[in-house]
Amino acid sequence: MWEKPDGPAGNGWEVDRQAVDGVVRNAMERYDVQAMFADVALWESYVDAWSEEFRDRLVIKASPHSAVGRDMRGGLQELTLANERLVAAVEDGQVRHVGEDAPLGRTLRRHVLNARRRPNRYGLSFGKVNRESAHKVDAYAATLLADLARHRLIESGRTRPSERSGAVFFF
Repeated sequence: MWEKPDGPAGNGWEVDRQAVDGVVRNAMERYDVQAMFADVALWESYVDAWSEEFRDRLVIKASPHSAVGRDMRGGLQELTLANERLVAAVEDGQVRHVGEDAPLGRTLRRHVLNARRRPNRYGLSFGKVNRESAHKVDAYAATLLADLARHRLIESGRTRPSERSGAVFFF
């Protein structure tokens, strides 16, 4: 998870896009990735490239327009239901994370605690305190997309046989 550092270290900081691209490509080579959903916001060119390159090996497509790209600004009903499903799975102990001893676990915990409940006509979604808030929820959003991809893959009945653990990863 790449995140702007607090204080002066964050001045002029930008995500190392080549590093992110490298991690995605490494994961695709190392694992039998069957579904990958990535928010398109600020990453359109990379998401388009990943969609084109990995389209044939992905069993589930993120959207009708992209093998990988899933615009989180749309599809409120699906994302709301996915949020409710994820929250229930966490509460039931069906979904766990690496824990607070790992940097990713600390980031995920902080982002989950930053997330606020957002009721809408479909149920309970999530968001930041307000649009300008510096308190990020990106790790939670990534977890939600990973879980949505997993759910859609299982529901499709089209999973490829695997010797893997069935774990879901996000970066």
